[in-house]
Amino acid sequence: MILIVDSGSTKADWISVDTNGKQLFEKIRTKGLNPAILKEKKLKKTIRKSDVLMTHRHDVSHVFFYGAGCGTENPRLLLKGILEDIFNNAEVEVHEDTMAAVRATLSHDDEAAVVCILGTGSNC
Repeated sequence: MILIVDSGSTKADWISVDTNGKQLFEKIRTKGLNPAILKEKKLKKTIRKSDVLMTHRHDVSHVFFYGAGCGTENPRLLLKGILEDIFNNAEVEVHEDTMAAVRATLSHDDEAAVVCILGTGSNC
């Protein structure tokens, strides 16, 4: 099972897909997981509040987390460690939310593009 997470400071959307891209269960919404403004305890508590995530946590092989506050090393590594601890069978990647837009737009890593996120914390 692969988890893909899109998180701002207010909310985080989690989807689960198999290796063929088939969605496994309905989108899960938790509070936002911004490691630049939230303490470790609050980040862990927010994830652990989801019964669905906790039920399936050992089935997860990969977590791709894209979120606000993940553009600098210390917050990114903090959240990566938390996700690795909770989803202990998974390979975990944590990137700033702009990377999700890039990966959704491009089919190859070597393509050039201009990608923008228009929202309350807009980035280009």
